[in-house]
Order: sequence, then C-alpha cells, then structure tokens
Amino acid sequence: MVIEDIIPTLPKKKEGIENAYKNCCKNKKFIPVKKDNFSVYLEKAKSDLSNTKTDFGNQAWDGVIIKCYYAIHHAINALLVKSQGFYSKDHICAILALNYLKLISESFYKKLREINTKFSDFTGFEISYSLRKLSQYDVLKWKSINKKDAEQIYSLAKELILFVEVECYK
Repeated sequence: MVIEDIIPTLPKKKEGIENAYKNCCKNKKFIPVKKDNFSVYLEKAKSDLSNTKTDFGNQAWDGVIIKCYYAIHHAINALLVKSQGFYSKDHICAILALNYLKLISESFYKKLREINTKFSDFTGFEISYSLRKLSQYDVLKWKSINKKDAEQIYSLAKELILFVEVECYK
C-alpha cells in the first residue's frame, strides 16, 4: 500500500513544531484576511470533498486523493481565518499553525493520530500531502494508489470539515 511507504517529516516534538511555525512566520507564509471570509474557505472545502463522488465512481483514486487533500487544506484555512485572521498557501505551514495555535482539542488530535498508529502527529494531513504529490507528479507510481488509500483520506477530510464547521459556527 502506498500510505505505508510514506515517511512523515512534520516535527513531532513541541520544540520542533514551534521552530517550524516560527520559520513559517519569518518567511511570511501567513497572509492576513478578514475573519468573516472563513465561510468561503469552508465552502470550498465542502465543494472539493463533494467533487470526489465522480472520481470514486470512476475508481480514479488519484483524483480522490488530490481533491481530499485540497479539501483538508481549505478546511484548515477556514479555521485559521476564523480564529486568527490569516490563511496560508503553504500547506505544511497551515498544518503547523493548526497544531501550534492549539486550534484542535486533544481528543481530536488523538483521533487524527489513530488513523494509522504507524504514523504520528499530523500524519493524516501529511499522508494526504504526500499522496497528493504522488498523484499529481509521479507518473510512474500514481497507479499504485488504491481504494483503501482514497477511503482513508476521504474519511479524514470529511471528519475535519465537520469539526471545522462546528468550530467556526460556535
């Protein structure tokens, strides 16, 4: 399975996460935006997730991965916009911000980690990031992506979007 071949690179320890987040800030990876704009990011996340239906039907697992990856990214940005007034085009910085700023509960964080005990921290996001790169750019390996990979990423994206929706409309 492709997911098992992916080695996570996101920092695991608090100090590493903090240093990476500060590096994102230093490199101006966060762009200010009005907090009211969060709904546009959330709407885009839902649209991307909804658009996977055709790819599932066509067994286009790489298409599912790519769309779920973007759904995850837009959902994270919806939460960042609503709570912090910024978004990130940099996918890893967006993930780091979510963790560093403690925008998710410990129980949700643990749920994400339990997706596959082989991985740690924000692996679910990192898996989708790595699979999305593989799906889009590796013309030799994209066919090895399978239904189980697509279903895992879809499940994570769906759960994250529901979580963000609740958080943003509290």
